[in-house]
Amino acid sequence: MLKGVFILEKWEYAVETWTLGITSADREEFEEKLNEYGSQGWELVNVIPQVGGRGGDVKVEFNQLLFKRKK
Repeated sequence: MLKGVFILEKWEYAVETWTLGITSADREEFEEKLNEYGSQGWELVNVIPQVGGRGGDVKVEFNQLLFKRKK
């Protein structure tokens, strides 16, 4: 890198909604999905739980998976 010169990397993003639970079959499917994204150059950077319910019955209804890769 040249002194005083900054090169900004450009990224693209993808969001996947994940609604399955935590059974072993769900985990296998989740790993397959992550490996599929990874083989295309995507990196998982965040999981955002989407919560619903009221009072003491609050639970995660689904997750948003945020991926990024260089353009």
